[in-house]
Amino acid sequence: MRSSRIARLALVLAAVSTGVCAPMPVSAAGCTVCICGMSTTALSFGTYNPSSSTARTATATVSVNCISITLPINTAVDLSLSAGTSGTAAAREMANGTARLGYNIFQDAGHATIWGNGSNGGQAQSLSITNSLNYTANRTAYGRIPANQYVSTGSYTDPIIVTFTF
Repeated sequence: MRSSRIARLALVLAAVSTGVCAPMPVSAAGCTVCICGMSTTALSFGTYNPSSSTARTATATVSVNCISITLPINTAVDLSLSAGTSGTAAAREMANGTARLGYNIFQDAGHATIWGNGSNGGQAQSLSITNSLNYTANRTAYGRIPANQYVSTGSYTDPIIVTFTF
């Protein structure tokens, strides 16, 4: 029985967004100024056993927080994930040198909706901020490695960039 150690797959923080959250026709200012930030936890699969007939799963959390310093925020925002090194969110792969291990990241526990950016083989998550001075949202990323992938032993990783667009 061969097994591969998966050190961790990190959802890498893309950037901390600061600036104008949404255009609003309010007096001369014309917008709501707010400060928005993001954080993530690691998506760590632990040890993967290629001979197991069960897929390996893990979760991570993406958190967004926006604080308005003028008027309530009213806008739609998107949380998107890059495709990683595979180039497509529809078929993500972790790497250990030239060895590859297929996996994916989903928006739901049933692993039905691939989390991407809308054009890379997956869908972005849309959030609505309605009449709020302080908005916080936590979204779970559901990772899954399909069973029976016979790969070399080692640590497999894939850099994923989380983008918060408003």
